Amino acid sequence: MTHLERTLAARWRIDRVPVPVWGAAALAVVAGLAAFAAAPVGALWMALAAAAGFWAWSTFREQPQGLSASAELEIIGIADLAPLLEALPDPALLMDAEGRIAGSNEALQRQLGVHTTGQFLSSILRHPDVLDAAQAAVREGATRAVEYESGAQVERHTRCYVAPLTWGQERAAMLVFHDQTARINTERMRADFLANASHELRTPLASLTLLIETIAGPARENAEERDRFLKMMQVQADRMRRLIEDLLSLSRIELDEHVPPSDRADLAIAARESVDSLATVANERSVAIDLNLPPTPVPVIGDRFQLTQVVENLVDNALKYTPAGGKVVVSVAAAGDRDEVMAKAGRQWLDAGRIIVQSPGPAANRSYAYVRVEDTGPGIARRFLPRLGERFFRVEREEGADKGGTGLGLAIVKHIINRHRGGFLVESQPGRGSAFVAFVELAEQD
Repeated sequence: MTHLERTLAARWRIDRVPVPVWGAAALAVVAGLAAFAAAPVGALWMALAAAAGFWAWSTFREQPQGLSASAELEIIGIADLAPLLEALPDPALLMDAEGRIAGSNEALQRQLGVHTTGQFLSSILRHPDVLDAAQAAVREGATRAVEYESGAQVERHTRCYVAPLTWGQERAAMLVFHDQTARINTERMRADFLANASHELRTPLASLTLLIETIAGPARENAEERDRFLKMMQVQADRMRRLIEDLLSLSRIELDEHVPPSDRADLAIAARESVDSLATVANERSVAIDLNLPPTPVPVIGDRFQLTQVVENLVDNALKYTPAGGKVVVSVAAAGDRDEVMAKAGRQWLDAGRIIVQSPGPAANRSYAYVRVEDTGPGIARRFLPRLGERFFRVEREEGADKGGTGLGLAIVKHIINRHRGGFLVESQPGRGSAFVAFVELAEQD
């Protein structure tokens, strides 16, 4: 029964009409019938009928037709207050005394992806502190604020405000969820940036300082030595610039990593643009790039700029380790579900070592597209595979042959793929080369 039906039923309840009113109404009906049967005395009967009917109507109108405040609260239940939650910008819900969700707003349903009304709160939210706070609000009228972390692939920080709600004889709890992830990520990003920058910039700064002192001292009058040291200073300055750019890029990605992209992009176009932008670098290093693209577009759910950045980092990394005369192969294709794409794109060399750097959770009716970048470099020893994707980790530095990279390229790829809820894996065989595979969710065809 709707609220309007309940209200009308309450306003016109039959048991509220007094017995004399019923008698007068019956007399009016009988008098009216008799007027038609007895014409001679019709005038008398009609007057009697009119008087009785007027008295009955007046008496009925004097009866209370409204409801008291307590009666109205009994008719309007907790569930009827659920539409008010839509005025809140944050996800919110109402929990009744039995622990069931009496109502929720669209923001909460969009976040959870399920219809929550009628379910027990404990079935959709498994955080003991929040559940205890909700029960305390119903039983004791306590107000609390609980902070908790959630998410397996992407960490989310939420502050839940729990407040009691009394409506008539019913008691309930209102829960409002405020996302704190952006604030916490900003604080963490600031701290990480300062720590990383101060640590990693120390080496090129020390080199620059030493070179400046050398030029100002022993090499002041030696033009040949001065030019050589200036070139070395330029190398260190370029390294500092790349390091700062990568740190800023990684910080921006981490800031929004908890918010998956909703745009559409063509993975094939992203791969082509990346290869074109690195063609000059490939020519300088005498390395060929083979680009294998399907004849049709490969639409994916993702940020086009970030996906292009993923391919650029992987191709640049492959060019860096491929010797002159070698080849880098870039392949893009659509595959099936998570297991199919990992088997198809990440298991092409029988004797290679493999590591899954990032993997999405299993999901029904979800297909993926991938980009695979393989080189003909020296390959990566198995003992180093688990560390790929770490910040500032470089295999060549561990082996005593630093190539001057920042060590942030694969970390950037990892965090971009994590934001896209995709996967990232590596296949490498010493003496043959390495292959890096990134895959993201395939979008529906228009």
